[in-house]
Formats: sequence, structure tokens, C-alpha cells
Amino acid sequence: MVHKIVIGILSVLLLVVLGLLARSIWPEPSMETLQQRNDRQRVQDLSEIIDAAHTFRNQQNRLPATLEELAGNQRRLGLNDPVSGERYEYELIHADIYSLCAVFETSAADNAFGYLPGFNRHNIGHQCVYRTYEQ
Repeated sequence: MVHKIVIGILSVLLLVVLGLLARSIWPEPSMETLQQRNDRQRVQDLSEIIDAAHTFRNQQNRLPATLEELAGNQRRLGLNDPVSGERYEYELIHADIYSLCAVFETSAADNAFGYLPGFNRHNIGHQCVYRTYEQ
């Protein structure tokens, strides 16, 4: 019985030491890597918002007036910036025209960054695209 307790305690201590060792030698992602990851999440969120807006338009015969209205039809739509928590900007400009904006941390002007036209090449800072719903 005592033998099993000692083995259990030694096992726990070994796991703690291995965890601390792994944490000390495992490199933290660079700031640039984190920023690129955040921007990839933004591109994905914005792409899903565009898809949802067009689905909403097909179902309701109109675009949503706000992102909140769009969120009512979607369970897990990412409407907020992954870092600031601020809502992405959406503005209904005309019956079938809207703008969608986000703030990016990196520049992807020279390479493909996602697949979303308008956001796949972006600069650092506030960027918007204007979309027209077409059947």
C-alpha cells in the first residue's frame, strides 16, 4: 500500500517537473505570429459574415439592417474582433449594398491571406470592403 502511494507521489512530481521543463524550453509565439493568427481569424469571421448576409438576403429578400439582426439567425457567427472584442463594422448603404470593416494588425498586401476578396490583401489598420448582393 505504501509502495503504491510513493509511486503515485513520484509520478505526480515527475509530471510536474516535465511540465515545467517543457514550458521553459517551448518557445512562445512571436508577436508577428500572434498578429497574423489574429488577422486570419478576422478574415474568417468577415467571410462568414458575408456568407451569412447573403444567406439572409436569399431568405428574407433584403439584407440585414445590423449585425445584431444577422446574429439572430446565426448561432456561432463571429461578430467581434478577436483581440479588442469590438463589434466589426457593418453598414447597410442601400437595399443591396453594404460595407464591412475591421482593423488589421499586419499587412498582407503582397501575399494571399485567406480567400475573401477585398480582405485577402489588406494593410495595417482600418480596412473596409463594399459588397453588392447579386443574384
